[in-house]
Amino acid sequence: MKESNNYFFYHKDSKRNIVPVEDEQKNEEAKIKIKEILEKHKQELPQEFRENVDKLKLYSPKGNVKEAHALILNAEDGAYDLKNKLNCMTGKEWTKFTCSWFIFNALPSDLKEEKSLNLNTEEHPATYSPTMVSEFIKYFTKEGDNVIDPFVGIGSTLVACKRTGRNGFGIELNPKYYEICKERVPEFAENIFNADCRDIDKIDLPPINYSISSPPYWDVLNRSTDGFREEREDKGLDFKYSESSKDLGNISNYDEFLKEVCSVYFKLYDKLSTGAYITIIVKNVKKEGKMYPLAWDMARILGEKYVLKDERIWIQDKIGLSPYGYPNSWASNILHHYCLILRKE
Repeated sequence: MKESNNYFFYHKDSKRNIVPVEDEQKNEEAKIKIKEILEKHKQELPQEFRENVDKLKLYSPKGNVKEAHALILNAEDGAYDLKNKLNCMTGKEWTKFTCSWFIFNALPSDLKEEKSLNLNTEEHPATYSPTMVSEFIKYFTKEGDNVIDPFVGIGSTLVACKRTGRNGFGIELNPKYYEICKERVPEFAENIFNADCRDIDKIDLPPINYSISSPPYWDVLNRSTDGFREEREDKGLDFKYSESSKDLGNISNYDEFLKEVCSVYFKLYDKLSTGAYITIIVKNVKKEGKMYPLAWDMARILGEKYVLKDERIWIQDKIGLSPYGYPNSWASNILHHYCLILRKE
């Protein structure tokens, strides 16, 4: 049997495994077709494919060379279909991301990266992981696309853009976080704006291919529990986003907050290219013994202009549980967030 490197054509066997086709004539035909594909579509391929053109194989599930429109770099990673206009993923990578829930906790490697930059990134009271954001960016964009976070904070989304080869844009109200963000990702310094995100319609931006953001969860940081505020104050760290009257996180009235936060995404709509997706990471919240369905209300309101496509549930299973309500009434420990996925159609 030939070495696998000598095969240029793959298909699926009876057990649905991706395996090489042994027919010599089909392999010769596949070599020719791969060459034709590279002449016409090389720049459209994922970067890893472009950098390893000598290792590419043609793929057709049924073993038909003429109908084949997918390439393989590593069979175990699946095939990249030339008809994929959304992202640079193989079918296997695509399928993995479509699970409706995922578990993700803060990674030591992300925290180490922040500290290695000698930035006081602990100042921000509610950061999230560039690694997690990278997975969303890789699914909803292609390399070189424009991605914006209208609540960019200290720049986790822009770090994810840097890692994945996308162009990052961000808006941040707090001057301190704005400066940290610029220092953290100097590559995107000109794309970061110290402004109120409700003024996004006044900012000169190129067509945006995707947006991912996590707006304030209403005024939850202003009424922190479990010693969060005391612990951060003892360390001289911020326990809320800012003191600014323009800060959405300082709005105490729920309906007013809902109106203002949704206005940001309505104004963002006109900055998006047609067909672009947005992801909003948000929670339902509790206040004075009552649950406010923030995620569901935002989905309902924004669905008046966007198409609400789906949701992914982000679960943090490393958070300690507290005896809320014991021994008198039910009160849950909320360990999940809603990643709302909407589209401009």
